[in-house]
Amino acid sequence: MASIVVIGAGLGGLAAAVRLAKLGHRVTVCERANRIGGTLGTLEADGFRWDTGAASTTLPAALRDLFRKSGRPLEQVADLVPITDPRRHVFTDGTVLDLPLLDRADQRRAWRTVGERTAEQWTALLDSYADVWETVRTTALDQPPPRRQSVRALRTLRPWQSLERVASRRLDDERARAALTYYAAVCRSDPRRTPAYVGVVAYLERTFGCWTFADGFAALVDALAKRLVERRVEVRLGAEVAAVATSGGAVRGVRLSDGELLATDAVVSDLDPRVLYEELVYAPEADGVRKQLRKTHDAEATYVVHLGLRDPVPDLPFETVLHGDPLVVVRVAGTAPAGHRAWSVLVHGYPTEDALDLLTGRGIDVREQVVSRQTSPSWLCGVAWEGSRTVRRRAANISPVQGLYCVGSGAHPGGGVPATALGAAIVASAVGKA
Repeated sequence: MASIVVIGAGLGGLAAAVRLAKLGHRVTVCERANRIGGTLGTLEADGFRWDTGAASTTLPAALRDLFRKSGRPLEQVADLVPITDPRRHVFTDGTVLDLPLLDRADQRRAWRTVGERTAEQWTALLDSYADVWETVRTTALDQPPPRRQSVRALRTLRPWQSLERVASRRLDDERARAALTYYAAVCRSDPRRTPAYVGVVAYLERTFGCWTFADGFAALVDALAKRLVERRVEVRLGAEVAAVATSGGAVRGVRLSDGELLATDAVVSDLDPRVLYEELVYAPEADGVRKQLRKTHDAEATYVVHLGLRDPVPDLPFETVLHGDPLVVVRVAGTAPAGHRAWSVLVHGYPTEDALDLLTGRGIDVREQVVSRQTSPSWLCGVAWEGSRTVRRRAANISPVQGLYCVGSGAHPGGGVPATALGAAIVASAVGKA
């Protein structure tokens, strides 16, 4: 049995902790905040409740695998349900498109309302992402990325092409282009610098759908909290890590801000890797990683306003994308008192207007219905895409410092619920059984 300290109790840290504990290791989680979950949390005010981080996910298999490999299946501890509403796109010319998820034929029919040629082009483009998905899955999501991609993988991924370039070359209609480059906005990145293969998310949504938890995404945190107890993982809240002690190129322990030293055989970090390597790890073996991470930049912040509204309000689907600059997403999720609705308004980028004014300018005026307004701290989605080289600049899951591992949105394979969960799986596999 090895002693392992996990730094940070975000999704990546929690997923790694329960997997490693199931493998027989003695695991301690150190979290400087007074709660677990990281950006996965809830905000409650005036009788309303909103998710403050992710509210949906694709690739439900990533979460199901997490729970199956750490104990009881997910279905026994939380109610993960498909989102049946189409995603509504409201384009700058006023066109409204309700684009179904999890159905190729229904998507094609939806795009036919815009034009037959557009429907054909969109369907063909997403069909072409099937090979991209297989390559990404086998070379990146199931394992650390290879040092060099094969010629076949390069021909499939075409990493030199941007999402904007593919949109302009494969889609004649400007609205279809906007729907595709929306996936760069989800990554808080510029579509001109986001690799074209990121568009595979559109294929995944069409193939596997989007999923949420019936009681909000806090249900995932609650389920993981119970799994920590079942696997006898020690969780230390209010425990800020000041340094990772190393000797001879290997991890020896973790020093807390109060001076306590926790001896350990391995450390799994769920922190921003730039913080880890610049402020907590001083081993010379990490010099190359520090140099590579300094070339990365934060993804754009997302400004989030949570609204408690009294009826009547527009009847919106789970997610409405209001195209324009900045791009605005209205998420109808959370719980509200009878006769009221809970909305979250996400502004991707840096707003120059109040969120309610942005909504009004896009045709949704609910200013008179607001009974509660709460603002979440702006939050980041890890590292911005700056071309395909970003993959190499992200922190690897396995550090050159022996016994040090990285998970979370700043590490391979990237941000988002599925990627974060899969990164934890890669780390657990690398550590192995006790």
